[in-house]
This record gives sequence, C-alpha cells and structure tokens, in this order.
Amino acid sequence: MEFKIAGDSHGPSMLGIIEGIPAGLSIDKEAINTDLRRRQKGYGRGERMRIESDEVEIISGVWNGLTTGAPLVLMVANKAANPVDVKKERNVPRPGHGDYSAWAKYGLMDLNAYTERNSARWTVALTAIGSVAKQFLSVFDVRVMGFVASIGKVHVDDVLFDEVQKDFDTYIEKRDNSPVACPFEDISEKMIQEIENVAFNNATTLGGSIKTFATGVKPGLGSYSDVFNKIDSKIGRYFMSIPSVKGVHIGHEDVSCTGYEYQDPFTYEDGKIKRQKNFAGGIEGGMTNGENIIVTAYFKPISTLANPLDSVDLKTKAQCKAPYIRSDSVIVPAATVLTESVLAIILMEEIVEGFGNDNVELVKQRYFEKYH
Repeated sequence: MEFKIAGDSHGPSMLGIIEGIPAGLSIDKEAINTDLRRRQKGYGRGERMRIESDEVEIISGVWNGLTTGAPLVLMVANKAANPVDVKKERNVPRPGHGDYSAWAKYGLMDLNAYTERNSARWTVALTAIGSVAKQFLSVFDVRVMGFVASIGKVHVDDVLFDEVQKDFDTYIEKRDNSPVACPFEDISEKMIQEIENVAFNNATTLGGSIKTFATGVKPGLGSYSDVFNKIDSKIGRYFMSIPSVKGVHIGHEDVSCTGYEYQDPFTYEDGKIKRQKNFAGGIEGGMTNGENIIVTAYFKPISTLANPLDSVDLKTKAQCKAPYIRSDSVIVPAATVLTESVLAIILMEEIVEGFGNDNVELVKQRYFEKYH
C-alpha cells in the first residue's frame, strides 16, 4: 500500500491518498468527520481551531459508498485565512521550527515558502486516512485508541493505564469528556492547571506524551525478512512523522529491570496461547505476538512562542526576536487522533500485505481462516 499527502497549509485544500485499498469497504464519512473534529479539540488549542470547520470530501475511489479498489482520494478544504501577510518576505527563523533547516537545504530566502509544509495543517489529511484505516480494521475486530499520558510535568501512572485496558469503552468515554483527552478526572484537572500556570501565564508552550493501544491484534502480522520494514521499524518511522514527536517507545517504559523481570512468560488458557503480562507491548521479532500493542509517543513543546526567543535575520544577519505566528499552547490532546491514525495505517497495511487487496470480504475470509 501507499499513502500520500498533498496540498499547502493555506492553499485551497489538503489531500490524502490511499493506494492499494481493497474493494468493497464501506466508508462512513461522518466517522471521518468525527475524527477531524477530535483533531481540532483540546485545551490549549489556538485561534485557527475556532475558524476551521473540517469536513471530508471523497474525490474518487468510492462507488455507492463502497471502495472500488482504485486509489481513494480524500479532500479537506482549508477555510482559515493566512495569519500572516505572505506577500511580505519573512527572513527571521523561529527556533525549533523548520524555517532555518529548510532554508539551509532549499535556498529560498522567503521563509513563508517553508511554512506551508512545516505547518501541522497537513495532519488533517493524515487524520482522514487514519479514520479510513480504523474503519478497515473494524472489519477484522481490531480497535485503536489513544489517551494523553502526560502534559508538562503532570503524568498518569502506568498502573492506571493497566486499568484502561480492562475496559476500553468506559475509558474512551471518559477521554472524550476530558478537555485534555485524559480519562482520569483528577489528573485531567491537574493538566489543565499545568497549562494555565505554565503555558498561559508565561506565554509559552508545553509538550507531553500519548499512549496508543491496539486491541484484537492477531499474532504473526508483519515479517522479519526485511529488517527495515518490521512492524516496530514502521512504528518508529510513522510515529516520528507526526509533527513535534521526538521519541517513541513500545511496551513497558522502564527498561532498567532485569531480563527475568522484563520478558513476558507464556501460558495456555481457554485453548489459546497467552502471556502473563505484556512488557513487550505486543511486538516481538518485528511481528505482532497477539497481545495489545502499546506505543508511547513523546511530543516536544511546539516552536512558535508568544514570548519569542532570540533569532537572526538571514538576510541582514542582524540579531532580533523570532516572529510570532498564530499557534497553539498545547497540541498533545488533539494529537491522540494522530497517533491512532498512524498505528491504524500500519496495521491496515500489514493485513493487506499479508492477506491481499482484492475484495475486503475475501481478505476477511482468508484472515479469519488462518486464525480460526
């Protein structure tokens, strides 16, 4: 399969393209729009989220609500006006942003040229693609969901996330009712206070982390044949494509324990091979092992600051302050839908590559015949 994203941040639209999707998959546009709205929510989001009202349009690849096997093209229109005058050349890079590194590579003096691709606006297309991937996975009884694990210095203890895995439906409802997408009310309140006390009061930004889970995953998805294309290799690559992600961890985060404590012993229950715990996070040897996949993604604070840092004018070389362009204070809650998207895309890709891309019912038949 191939996934492509095109369009400019402040152009007419963003496009997401899926090549190799099987025919016969029913596409629920409203489910995609629900995920697009999730991307716009979250305490600490900026002005643009009150301007945009994202809705998907399916340009091609669907007939009477079902995929045809042709490339699926999803479009989301851009409705917000550009926050800066792009006719005015901008020469001062923002520390932490892609302004300077893109200028060093591509050599165009006007930094506005790089803002388009470096803007997180392109993740609207990623969200749409990921929503389709989640609809595909539902056919195979696989679910993907993400929760905020930390914002700033406030974090959820791992023991609580063990509780989440026992009753995902309840905790998803609690997550959706939380302004910071954290399913624990007392910790949500502390995260809100952290945003207000640190980010708002100091005109700065905050990072954090998200735990993303996949349930119902069968063992043996993926392959060890291509060491650069194993599932954990893909998780590193795909998760790191999300703006502001600086680190990815699979499974239990404390690796300071011994091998005896870390590895997951086997057990045989109810006619199935299972594990007594899941420190591996559902992946061993580049393949799924049948346990829940657990991925933690770490987000740095975003780069554009209302209280700007020192910079240099690339044209005059004069010392100056970095410009402020409309931005968010915290993007971690909204990014839960992005981490879900990339994990869903990986798992959809593995099922299609392992069981075919002709008709989704035939793919389903082959899949469940193997795991009967």
